[in-house]
Amino acid sequence: MKTINLLLAISLLTTSFSLVAKEDTRDSKYHPLISRYPDFYIKQYAQVEFDEAKLIVAGFNEKTKHAETITIEGRVTNIRYSEKQRHSEVSVLQLYKNYENALKKLGAEFIFACRNESCFKQHRRGVGVYITNWANKQGSIFKGIRSTVQKEFGILTATVSPSANEKTYLMIIVSTDPGSGYGSILMSIIEPESLDIEKVAIGSPDDLHKAIGAQGKVVLEGVYFDHNKANIKPESANTLQIIATYLKASPDSRFYVVGHTDNTGSYDHNLKLSTNRAQAVLESLVRTHDINAGKLKAIGIGPASPAASNADKNGQAINRRVELVLARQF
Repeated sequence: MKTINLLLAISLLTTSFSLVAKEDTRDSKYHPLISRYPDFYIKQYAQVEFDEAKLIVAGFNEKTKHAETITIEGRVTNIRYSEKQRHSEVSVLQLYKNYENALKKLGAEFIFACRNESCFKQHRRGVGVYITNWANKQGSIFKGIRSTVQKEFGILTATVSPSANEKTYLMIIVSTDPGSGYGSILMSIIEPESLDIEKVAIGSPDDLHKAIGAQGKVVLEGVYFDHNKANIKPESANTLQIIATYLKASPDSRFYVVGHTDNTGSYDHNLKLSTNRAQAVLESLVRTHDINAGKLKAIGIGPASPAASNADKNGQAINRRVELVLARQF
């Protein structure tokens, strides 16, 4: 991931993280894509694995009291940064220019960028409090934190592509906190993350026994991975324990661990991803649960055997899976 600087050359975190961590709100963290301005701390923080978020993409209309937005689904991280202490030498314009430059260094494509009067469609005499009042009623704009747009402010809405197959949306609003006048930075970052529907974890070894007895295979529901990676998430531990219990109760059986993907991205990428995920499950069972490695063989077939149509996100979510398939012999 690219490293960004936030003062002239924009080095985010030129101030040591340890200096500000004590004042960050509990269970919060800066986002690795683009972080805090030096001497700012996290005042409010909200992150959800999958939700929708609205981003401002056009000027605010004072007559309708509405701004045009787009709605993006994915992993949503909303952060409100505030100055630790008032620095009169750090202007709102300075914050705006530094974050604009940081996004440019990430190769961002700007959807909307404005400051003060240019953020209004009509009379151009509006102030940021109009946007604050409207945004705080929307629910999906900076959900989980409170918008604090004041008289002087700037808005940056853009997309960046950390990799060829991913697009991340960002909205950054710089302004000042009401009353204190301290600098304020609002961030909404939406990363690609598909909703896994009908992902109910396997309840017991008996569930596996019945499914394999009836179909010769079972989808390992409850085994979760990081997006577009083969890293198994910690919440998969209970399901892996159930799978291991079943395997130990079937000492004479052999199984393929088969990884599948949807058809998003290149065939070669998906083939490698499915293989790596199948191998990750196998290795977890062998290393953590003492399963005999000779009982299992990992195979990845990418998008070649879909269980549903890839025409929509729901079908794609179903197709991203790992199966345990009964084998006669290897």
